[in-house]
Amino acid sequence: MNKLIYKTPFSPEGFTVVQNVESQATGANMSMRVAGKRNMVKLGDILYLKSAKNYTIFKLADGREIISSKTLRIFEEELDEITNFVRLHRSYIINLEHVKDLYFNCRGGEVLIHDEKIIISRRKAAEFRRKYRRFLRTTGQNVTSTIKLKTTIRMA
Repeated sequence: MNKLIYKTPFSPEGFTVVQNVESQATGANMSMRVAGKRNMVKLGDILYLKSAKNYTIFKLADGREIISSKTLRIFEEELDEITNFVRLHRSYIINLEHVKDLYFNCRGGEVLIHDEKIIISRRKAAEFRRKYRRFLRTTGQNVTSTIKLKTTIRMA
């Protein structure tokens, strides 16, 4: 049996409405359920996300840690559209706003966030550099001078 399905064309106004809804969902806050309660966390307050098997630990700028029952992969998909967050290796996603220092070597590198060193894997090093340069451009910083000042190559 063949059915004829009529489709109405989309209007440009419909696309702007969808874009507005998406921008609200990926705004400055992240909603998560912890111990049965819904918590709102400002994205700018997140230093990094750390994997702990099937849990994710959020390290916040005020020193608090929030444990979520979602995996790091789920949060990576949620934060993928936001340019401030990048995955460094299997266990960490960091917020680029809080990067204090960078070191690159033949094994990948290290990032310093609030006196904590986080290792960059070899596989993720190129992606990290690309996203960090894009982040610097969007924040209005000079990319070449910042990368040169913050990058020290260690000889292994």
